[in-house]
Amino acid sequence: MKRMWNVVALGAVIVIGLGTFAVDAMEPKAKWSLNISSNPSVWKDAVVEFGYNAENDVAQRFEVTSEESRVTSNLNYIAEGIRYRERLNKEERSMHRQMNGLTFAQSIQTENGFIGIGQNRNEELIIFNQLDGKEITTYEFDAKDRQIYEILTGVWAGLFINDGQLNLIYREGYDGDETTMLATFNQTMDDVTVKEIKLDNGFITHVSGTSRFYGTSESPSMSETRYVPVGVSAYETIREGEETYYSGITMPGQFAYDTETGQVVQLAGNQDFWDYTVFENKLFTLNTDGEETVIDLKTGEQMTRNVLDSVDHAFYANGRLYQTRQAKDGVVIDVYEDGKQISSASVTPENEEAQAMLDQVDVYVRQK
Repeated sequence: MKRMWNVVALGAVIVIGLGTFAVDAMEPKAKWSLNISSNPSVWKDAVVEFGYNAENDVAQRFEVTSEESRVTSNLNYIAEGIRYRERLNKEERSMHRQMNGLTFAQSIQTENGFIGIGQNRNEELIIFNQLDGKEITTYEFDAKDRQIYEILTGVWAGLFINDGQLNLIYREGYDGDETTMLATFNQTMDDVTVKEIKLDNGFITHVSGTSRFYGTSESPSMSETRYVPVGVSAYETIREGEETYYSGITMPGQFAYDTETGQVVQLAGNQDFWDYTVFENKLFTLNTDGEETVIDLKTGEQMTRNVLDSVDHAFYANGRLYQTRQAKDGVVIDVYEDGKQISSASVTPENEEAQAMLDQVDVYVRQK
C-alpha cells in the first residue's frame, strides 16, 4: 500500500496505510515537580504516575520523576509505542510479541523466567516459556481434543507453578452455575490433566501475579509456594416476580488455593481490605483500619501490625506501601516498608494549569 507523509501547520498528520495518527497541538501545559523530603534512594528508579479527570474535561495523564515532568495522555500512537518499548528489556519485548500474536494470553514470571498460555482462536492452545532469557519455546495442543477445547472456551482465572508443572485455573458455566477447574500440564508439555476445584460457596475469579496480554508481570518473580492467592466471588440470587437474576459479589477476606490439599482456604478474615499484594512469597494485606497482615505463602504463618493511623488513599507497589494525602501545596506520598515509614515526598504544581488540577488527581507509583 502506498504511504503518504504530510506535514501541516500546528501539528503533524502521518498517514500510514489506513491508519492516521495526529500530534495534538493542544496537549496539556501543566508542569509538576517531585520534591523528596527523606531517603532519596527510595525514589531512584521510581516514577509517579497520576491522572486528572473532571466531568467536563478530557482525561489527562502525567509522569513525574526527580528529573522531569511529562505528559503521557493524548500522544500520537507512534510516540506512545516508542515510549512503551523503551520501558521493556530484550526478554520482555520477545514476550510481548508472543502474547500479542495470540487471540488471548496470560503469563507469569517465575524465578527462571516467563511462562504463559494463550489461544490461537479456538483452534489451538499454546504454552510458551522463556527461561533464563533464552529463545521462546512453544508447545501446541489441538482443540480437536475435547478436553483442550473445553479449556480454550473456559474463563481463565490465572496461572501458577507447582512441582515444576504449569497450572491453569479456569471456570466452566455461568449465571450461578460456575464450576472452577484446574488444568495441570506436565513438565514435558505433552499431556494435561483436568480436575474440579470444589468450593463451599462461589468460584475463583483470578490468580494473583497473573498478567494478561501486554503485561509481562504484575508482581516480581516468585518461587513455588504451598498457598496460591486467589480471588473468590459468588452470585447473589435476585427474584423479581417470575424473573430470576444473578448478581456477582466479591467474597470478603483473602483466599488461597492450597496445593497440598487441593482446596481453597481463607487466609485472612471476613473483613474489607483496602489493598493487597504478593511480594517475595508473602501476601501483604491492608484493612480499612490501617492494620497490615503479612502471610507467609509457604507455611501459612501470619503476623499483624498497625501501620497507618487512618486510610484515605493507599496502595501497594514494588513490595512497599504508599499512602497519599492532599496538602495545600501538593500531594504528599509517604512510603512504608516492614511496617515502618522509610521516606516521604510530594508532587507539587509548577504552574497555574497544574494548580487548577490539584484537587482532582489520582496518584500511583511504579518502578522504571
